[in-house]
Amino acid sequence: MSNDSIRVPRVQAYVGATVIDATGAPPRPDQTVIVIDRVITAVGPASHVPLPRGAVVRDIRGKYLIPGLTDMHVHSESETDDPRHFANLYVANGVTAVREMWGRPRLHQIRQMIESSELLGPRMTIASPLLDGSPALWSDVPDTPVVTVDSRAQARRAVAEAIDGGADFIKVYSRLGSEAYRAVLAEAQLRGTTVAGHRSDYVPFPEQIESGQRSFEHLFGGIWPAASSDMDRLEAAMSRIQTYPEFHLGSWIKQVSRIEWEAVASYRPARAASIFERLVAADVAYTPTLAVHTVIDRPESIRLDDERMEYMAPGTPDSWDFLRTEIYCGGHRSPAEAEQHRELHDWRLATVGAMDEAGVRLLAGTDLVGPGLYPGFSLHVELEQLVAAGLTPMRALQCATLEPARFLGREQWAGTVEAGRVADLVILDADPMSDIRNTQSIHAVMVDGYHVDHAERGELLTTARRIAKGDR
Repeated sequence: MSNDSIRVPRVQAYVGATVIDATGAPPRPDQTVIVIDRVITAVGPASHVPLPRGAVVRDIRGKYLIPGLTDMHVHSESETDDPRHFANLYVANGVTAVREMWGRPRLHQIRQMIESSELLGPRMTIASPLLDGSPALWSDVPDTPVVTVDSRAQARRAVAEAIDGGADFIKVYSRLGSEAYRAVLAEAQLRGTTVAGHRSDYVPFPEQIESGQRSFEHLFGGIWPAASSDMDRLEAAMSRIQTYPEFHLGSWIKQVSRIEWEAVASYRPARAASIFERLVAADVAYTPTLAVHTVIDRPESIRLDDERMEYMAPGTPDSWDFLRTEIYCGGHRSPAEAEQHRELHDWRLATVGAMDEAGVRLLAGTDLVGPGLYPGFSLHVELEQLVAAGLTPMRALQCATLEPARFLGREQWAGTVEAGRVADLVILDADPMSDIRNTQSIHAVMVDGYHVDHAERGELLTTARRIAKGDR
């Protein structure tokens, strides 16, 4: 889009909706929300909030208004090379901010396009390139560049180069050795940069919680060995994992799954509670990415006849089949292993519910573009999974609004529907507090003060579908 096409009216007024502001307050019916330029300036009962002279008034009586959503774990690589493809799908699904978990130069170019109003898209927070040990888990997968770090000197250099390259934070991966892992954290702290990513296989998880890493991603390995009555042996087993080419990541997932199975057999709630207390005390966030664990644990859930496939490039089924078979399933699963994974998924849900009950800060993220995951659409699946884990609809919504804003240091200007916050909004046709699936009933979206009405939302989806099929 051009600068002219996304110039916003100075004053806009949303009138009559039920506001669910994500602060935890009850829904408030018949509200007026005033937006001036890109900022919410007033929220209150329609009878009490006057409409500014010249405002563009939008009557949304019977609708529900929530903050824009944030997907805190994405990899926005599109086979189309057209940035409108994923950007349109994010916006059309109410995703107004994303955290990119694998930094690449193209992402910085896309962010600049969004910030200069050349492209309508979500606010982007971009990681460093992936920092891993040797052999890196993605080293034998095509077109997946990583930075291997095996020493303190390499750690210092990798962190410095990432920051110089514009990274907003440092992304660490599973095979970083203990010396390299600690050196990355130390160098990042010296440079005032946060660290997020996987746990290291080589450092006991309780130590990592207090290491300075600000968020942990996925439920692979991390919590269960540390929550086991056999913690020392299982943590040692994590450090002894040996991966093999073709493919390192697939062989790693297979071995981690076996350790997970042993860990849940000796799971002790009291030990888990202690781990959760440490996470809370250290103010460390967790992004469970239940959406991707669903397809890893239950690959039969991937459906190529899903109507959302029309928004994906023609080569998607082949790439998904490769990732599902060679990476997620490690080449082959026996019937016993398949049954174990189905049970492990139930454990993942129960663990996330226990984390929420203990007060652990949870972040909604999908791990897009894994098999069975769709840009924008799958964040709503993640919200469903969080509710299935035991979170209330309000808490699930906060995991995609308030909590990401807090984690990213934006709580004073983003994440809720309050005066002084940025005008990232989603207008829904149905109540998400009665059924979290209603976050999918999107009527309109506001991105940084720009109103995407029902018709334009349809155009965004049509354009994304056309781009996916090669008709630009």
